[in-house]
Amino acid sequence: MLRRSSLVLWALALALTALPYVPFLGGWSGSYAALTMGSCWGFMRYADVSMALLPLYAVPEPVIVLVGFGLWALLAWKGMPRWGRAAGWLSVLGITWPTLLELGFAVPDLLTGDGCAQTWAPFLGEGPSILGHVGEVLPALLILVAVRVPRTTPRGGIARTAAAAFAVLLLLGLQTGDRARGKVTEAAGEKCGSWDLRYGPRPVGRGDRETAFVCVARGQEYVLPPKLRDLPDAELVAFGRNLCGASMRADPKELGRLHGETGVSVDTVETTQALALLCPEVDAREQAEEKRRQAENDEFTATAKKRCAGLPPHRPRIRAAVRGATSMWSDYGAVTAIEDEEPEGTAALDKAFGNDLVGAAKGELAILTADEAMHVCVTVEGYGRRPPVERKGWEKVVEIGYTSPKGELTYWAEAAADLPNPLVKGPGRYRVRVHMRGAGAAMKDDGDARQQFLVMIFPGSSRGTEVLR
Repeated sequence: MLRRSSLVLWALALALTALPYVPFLGGWSGSYAALTMGSCWGFMRYADVSMALLPLYAVPEPVIVLVGFGLWALLAWKGMPRWGRAAGWLSVLGITWPTLLELGFAVPDLLTGDGCAQTWAPFLGEGPSILGHVGEVLPALLILVAVRVPRTTPRGGIARTAAAAFAVLLLLGLQTGDRARGKVTEAAGEKCGSWDLRYGPRPVGRGDRETAFVCVARGQEYVLPPKLRDLPDAELVAFGRNLCGASMRADPKELGRLHGETGVSVDTVETTQALALLCPEVDAREQAEEKRRQAENDEFTATAKKRCAGLPPHRPRIRAAVRGATSMWSDYGAVTAIEDEEPEGTAALDKAFGNDLVGAAKGELAILTADEAMHVCVTVEGYGRRPPVERKGWEKVVEIGYTSPKGELTYWAEAAADLPNPLVKGPGRYRVRVHMRGAGAAMKDDGDARQQFLVMIFPGSSRGTEVLR
């Protein structure tokens, strides 16, 4: 038989479990307690366990209460009140396990002190957290009363003591509501002036690491979503340490789950750089990876230089005034040379597309390459007069006009030190003849430093373009 008083108590329990969801319906954006991690022992273990149990947090407490009520009502109506009581107890466990989990790990930290009280404060009694505890503890007590079965014998002292201790532990989460939220360091403040993702000093010591992480996490747009940047310093650092652990484990399932719950992509360049400021283990891994990449790049560049240096030198039909040869890196499908400051537009590059090889603007030269990012072998020769045309052995030969404002065409990407100034007559008008071969070889798997260019520059007044081959 269903008692009216029990039905009222179940209804009250359902209403109370729905209370914590009201702020979320209003758009509250607060802390992510189940996903943060701190430096206190219990806090760190709590973060690991709560992360493993993350799917259970998605089950709303009102749903648990409704299911528990249905089972209790069915069993009580069938004349099995004690089984109905068991169903009620399971629903109590279903809505209180998050609080019990927090308290179980918080008690050791709170007893040892060492600043852990402030770390736990946002989890045990701030804002919606306090509503969450109300929505767990009071409904639990109401359900326990609602499903209680009258006893024929008095309850023992041990049982009463255990019940009282259980209630005290549950209510302990309500006693920290007046604790401070914790300080929030402004990204534009004086403490953050020297910290940056890529530049500036590297943090030394735990305090500097935490400050640096807080500063870049709040000040850099792509490190954390906006909803996480306003967390208190302690909570933000705790969350960062959790991200460090996920980054080091590099488990795709964990990273995907973390992104789905928080919007954070742990493996992005910006987030990884921020975590390297906070966590020595991430910093050490990234430094080792940077050394590996640098060694790989050095070997790659050395192979290109060796390959270009091994090519037969060009034998001009008349003597060149100056000559230089080197390997050069092609950015965005072109190698460029300028006389002064970097040009604002792309006039030379646009003209190169007109003949598929070379273009010029005042003080700027652009030569198209077969691929967007690759080493090419470049020989530059400067003449005092027009050299004979050479077509044999080249796939393309194009000659264009060039006007020199300074008389010094020496800024050839990163190869400036390896190439001479080919403008032997100083400022004025010149002709630039570019020869190319090896475009097909450059597009193969082992195509780096396979494409060759011979650039002849000599005085000439014509501004026209001649496609010689």
